[in-house]
Amino acid sequence: MSRRAPNRVGRRALRVAALATAVVAGIVIALCVGTDIIVAHNLTATADQRLAERIDKLKGPGPPTAAVILQGAPPDHDHDYDQPVVAWLVAGGRVIDGAGAPQLPPTLRSASAAVTAPIAGTSFRVAGADAPTGHVVVATSLAPVSQALGDAIIGEAAFGALLLVLAFGGALVIGRRVAAPVEEMRRRQLAFTADASHELRTPLAVIEAEVSLALSGEPRIGAYREALEQVGGETGRMRHLVEDLLWLARLDDHPRPPSAEPVDVSVVIAGAVERFRAVAARRDLQLRVDIPDGVATIDAPPEWVDRLAGVLIDNSCKYSPAGGVVTVSVSQHRGGHVQLSVTDQGEGIAQAERPRIFDRFHRATSTGEGAGLGLAIADAIVKATQGRWEVAAGPGAAGTRFTVTWPRAPG
Repeated sequence: MSRRAPNRVGRRALRVAALATAVVAGIVIALCVGTDIIVAHNLTATADQRLAERIDKLKGPGPPTAAVILQGAPPDHDHDYDQPVVAWLVAGGRVIDGAGAPQLPPTLRSASAAVTAPIAGTSFRVAGADAPTGHVVVATSLAPVSQALGDAIIGEAAFGALLLVLAFGGALVIGRRVAAPVEEMRRRQLAFTADASHELRTPLAVIEAEVSLALSGEPRIGAYREALEQVGGETGRMRHLVEDLLWLARLDDHPRPPSAEPVDVSVVIAGAVERFRAVAARRDLQLRVDIPDGVATIDAPPEWVDRLAGVLIDNSCKYSPAGGVVTVSVSQHRGGHVQLSVTDQGEGIAQAERPRIFDRFHRATSTGEGAGLGLAIADAIVKATQGRWEVAAGPGAAGTRFTVTWPRAPG
């Protein structure tokens, strides 16, 4: 991955983390506001209940003196946030008793239902009711409500900050994990497009040159024939390249086998070997086959296994020297696996090249022909059919052995 790729992944991860944190922040704020409203409502309702109870006591029988009023409303502290209740006795619009209580504003002297109002610069909850001796007004400070809300806001701020930090960190990690494969796929697609363009450019240039050369000289049947033969060869090369590209594109779109079914690898390999005997004979190669008795069944589309065998046998025939031997074998193991091995006697693959031999358009050697898509197709088939590769040197450290192992099909 290039230097720009990590930066691009980091920027995308930051955007994802910022968006996720913003969403979490919105949810947290909404929950905190809702919680604060509920807390304030419950505390206010508790204050109203205490005022109603105190009014009931003050409306009882007894002389209307301030001492009796205060004795009828003794301060209590049953709750952490409770404040003492203060009381006034109003008659004729004037306060006639209210010892120890702040001055009652005229607008509150006829209060009945509980309301919130300022008294002496402090917010109070005020309620009142008529009594036989006048109008009783009681009030309690709302400072406990403000204190409770303040405590709740401090706790919510601390918890919210911690939650947002965790949300940002988690989203950043997840964003990087999600963005990295996407960026790698984008990079591979760009490289794939560039390599495909390069591979297609060469035969197109040859075709254009041959046509231009044939048309520039004097008309000759032989020259036209040579040009057409060259054009035909390059056209065939382009056709094979385009078919391979389309095959890989379809596999990228649907990486799983379209119709996996039990297939006997021995039967498929036997047919592929017979198809390549003429190719091996033209190159003066001996094609040996080792197929056991019985069935070696795996779950895979038969045409995919045939394509895989064709790639491996074709490569072995290309890179084996004249007079060499290409060995194709199928074996079964007690562990419930089926193996396909193709061994050639070519130059072998350097250890440093082996990690890249399945990359598209990568060729581990300059000898032979091809665009470097055969092993990429083979690798895609092996992965899609739940197989695994083993690439090693052939017997006596000569040549290369490609081995594919699949789980045997049940039954």
